[in-house]
Amino acid sequence: MAMISTLSVTAFSQHHLDLIPLPVQIEPREGIFCLQPESRIFVVSDAAESAHYLASILRKATSYILPVVSVDDPESQSSSADIVLDLIDNNINIPSEGYQLTVDTHNVKMVAADEAGLFYAVQTLLQLFPATIYSGNITGWERWEIPCLQITDYPRFGHRGMMLDVSRQFYDTATVKKYLDWMSMHKLNVFHWHLTDDNGWRIEIKKYPKLTELGAWRGPDEVLPPSYGSGNKRYGGFYTQQEIKDIVEYAQKRHIRIIPEVELPGHAKAAVACYPEIKCESNDLSLSVNGENLNLWCVAREDNYTMIDHIIGEVASLFPGEYIHIGGDEVNPAPWRVCPHCQALMANEGYSDIMDLQTYFVKRVEQIVEKHGKKMMGWDEVADRGTLSPHTAVTAWRNVQKGMDAIQKGVSVVFQPGSYTYLDMKQSPQERGHSWAGIVTMERTYSLDPVGTAELGTKEASLLLGVQAGLWGELLDRPHRFPEYQLYPRLCALAELAWTPQALRSWEAFDTRIGRTHFDRLYEMGIAFRVPPPIVTYSDGKISVTPPFPWSVVRYQGDKMDPNTFSPIVHGPVVTQEPSTYRFATFYRDRYVSPVVAGAQKKYQSPATTVEASFALQPGSSFEYITDYKENTYVRSIGPLKKDDFLVYRFKEALDCEIITIYTGIPNIPIYYVESGYVAYSIDGENFIKVGDLEYGCLTFTPPKGIRAVKVVAGDENYSVQNAFTDLLIE
Repeated sequence: MAMISTLSVTAFSQHHLDLIPLPVQIEPREGIFCLQPESRIFVVSDAAESAHYLASILRKATSYILPVVSVDDPESQSSSADIVLDLIDNNINIPSEGYQLTVDTHNVKMVAADEAGLFYAVQTLLQLFPATIYSGNITGWERWEIPCLQITDYPRFGHRGMMLDVSRQFYDTATVKKYLDWMSMHKLNVFHWHLTDDNGWRIEIKKYPKLTELGAWRGPDEVLPPSYGSGNKRYGGFYTQQEIKDIVEYAQKRHIRIIPEVELPGHAKAAVACYPEIKCESNDLSLSVNGENLNLWCVAREDNYTMIDHIIGEVASLFPGEYIHIGGDEVNPAPWRVCPHCQALMANEGYSDIMDLQTYFVKRVEQIVEKHGKKMMGWDEVADRGTLSPHTAVTAWRNVQKGMDAIQKGVSVVFQPGSYTYLDMKQSPQERGHSWAGIVTMERTYSLDPVGTAELGTKEASLLLGVQAGLWGELLDRPHRFPEYQLYPRLCALAELAWTPQALRSWEAFDTRIGRTHFDRLYEMGIAFRVPPPIVTYSDGKISVTPPFPWSVVRYQGDKMDPNTFSPIVHGPVVTQEPSTYRFATFYRDRYVSPVVAGAQKKYQSPATTVEASFALQPGSSFEYITDYKENTYVRSIGPLKKDDFLVYRFKEALDCEIITIYTGIPNIPIYYVESGYVAYSIDGENFIKVGDLEYGCLTFTPPKGIRAVKVVAGDENYSVQNAFTDLLIE
C-alpha cells in the first residue's frame, strides 16, 4: 500500500496542478515533458483500451495522430516524447483502481494493476495538459507540455457514484452518455439509474409492454397526468433494451458500473396506471409524501410476485453489475390497512404492525433478486425492520445515522445523505431547487466524512461501500441545462471526498483548485456549471463586494436590472444611498453568470389580510397560513383547481405599494403551482381588473394606489394532484 503523501497544500499549489480529485501522493520533479507529433503510445500487457481512448482525445485537441503500439519491452523501443501504459503483476503493490504516473523529460509512463487504474491514470494525465484538451477548441496558444512528476494514487472508497432520476424528467441516450463521460473524468465509477417512479416508467420490459407503451408518457390524454413542468402536451420516453445494452457497454468502457433501480412497492403510480390489477382492493385515495395516490403494489396478491419476477429477470439480463436497486422508500401503507387481502395476510402471518407488510414484501423481492443472480440494494427504509440477506446493501439517504444503524446490523451501506449529497437541493436560499434537506452548498457536500461523521470503527468501516450524490428530477425541467448547473461543481466535491484520503482533504485548497483551474476544464468539457456569486454587504453608504475568487470578474447594474456582459466591472466599493437598486453577479468568460445578488435585502410589507376561496383546503390547512407573512407557510387545495376557481386576498385597509408578487406552489419550491390562470386586482373590493396570465404559477405587477384586493383565477389546464398558495410578497 502506498503511503499517504505529506506534501503540503502550499507546495502542491505552487505547481498549479490543481488536480481534482486530489491524488494520494505527488512528487514534483524538475523539467517538463513536451508532447510531439511524432510521439507514440506504447501498450504493455493488454492495456490497449485506455491507450486508444487517450489517443482519440489527444488527436482531437492536438491533431497529432499518435500510433498505439503493443510491445513487450517499451524501454527498448521508446525514444523521446513517448507515452507508455503498462498493466503489471502488482509488484509495486498498487491497490485496485490505483496507478502510478511518472513524467520525465523524455516520456510518460503509467502503470496499474487493473484496467480501471490505467483509465484513471489517463484522466490525471489529461488534467495536466491545457484545459482545451477536453474540447479540441484550441486557441493556438496552447503548449502541450506537462510538468515532470511522479503520482501514486488510489481511491478511498470502491463505490463512488451518482444517482440520476429519469422518471420525473427524461434524458435521451446521448445525454446519459455525456453524464457518464463527465463522471469518468472525475473518477466516479457507479451510475445509479433511477428508472421507474410515479411519473414515468423508463425501461422496456418485453413481458409487460404497457409499462412503456402507456407508463412512459404523461399528458392530458395519457394514463399519467402532466406533472413537474411537462405541461399540456404528451411528454416522456423510455429506453429500449437495445439502448440500455448500448449504454451499459459505453459505461463499461469508462469503468462505470450501472445499478438499475425499479421502485417497489411504493412510487409505483406508473406501473399501477398500466396494470391496475397490481394495486390493493380498496378505495383509499390518501396521498404519499410526494402527493401521489394509487401508487402502491398490493403485498398480498401472489400474482404480483410473478410479475415482479419477470420484471427483475429482464432487468438482470440487461445489467451485468452485481446489484439491482428495488427502492423501498416512502411507502404510504394506508391502502394496505383497508385491503381485505392485505389484512388477511397480516392475520395469517401474525403481524400486528402494518409496516410488517413492508418487511414481508422486501423479503419476497430480495429472494427474487437473488434467484436471478443479483444482490438487492434498497433505500435505508428496507433495513428498518426485519433481517436482510447478508448480500443485501442499502443506500442511506435520510441521514448519516440511518446508515450507521444499518451498519450496526451488519448491512453494507452506501452513504447518500440528503443534507450533504442531494444535488437537487438549493445552493442558496434564492435559487431554484428543493430545500427540505437544507441548503446544500459545495462546501456542505465537501464536508461529509462518512467514516468520521458516523464514528465507524475498523470493523464497521469495512461495511461502508462508499458514497454517492443524487439528482432528483422534480425541478429540473427548467431553465435550460439546469441539471448540469445542479451537478457541477458540487459533483467535483463528491468525487474528491470519495477518492481522496480524509487526511489530505482541505476545503480551502479544494475551493482554490476549483476556481483557479478546474472551472476551465469544466467549461471545455462542455458543462454548464454554476458560478458562485459575490458576497455583497452594505454599510455607511457603501456597497462592499467580495468576489468568490481574487481573479473573478464581478459586474453590476444600479437600475434594479440584472447585470449583463456590457455592465461595468466592480473595482471597489460602490458609494450609494440607494443600495436596493443595485444588482451584482460573477461572470465566467462572460458565458456563465452566477446568481444575482442585490445591494440590500428587499423590505416587504405585511398588511392585515383576509382570504376567501371557491375551493376546499387539505385537512389541517388554514387560510391564516397565507396571511401570516411567514416564508415557509402555505395551503394546498383538495385536488387540482377547476376552471374559474378563485382565491382572493383582501386588505383590511387600502394599500399603497410599489410591487406585488404572487407565487403559487409550495414556497421556494415551484411544484403544485397553478399552471393555468390569471391575476386581477380591485381598488373597490368588488370590481376586478385583469393584470396578466400566470407564468409558471407566478406574476409580478405594479398596482395602483389604494389597492384593496388581489385575485387569482384558475384556467382550464391545471393537472397537478393539488395546487398550493403562499403569502403575497408586497414591496
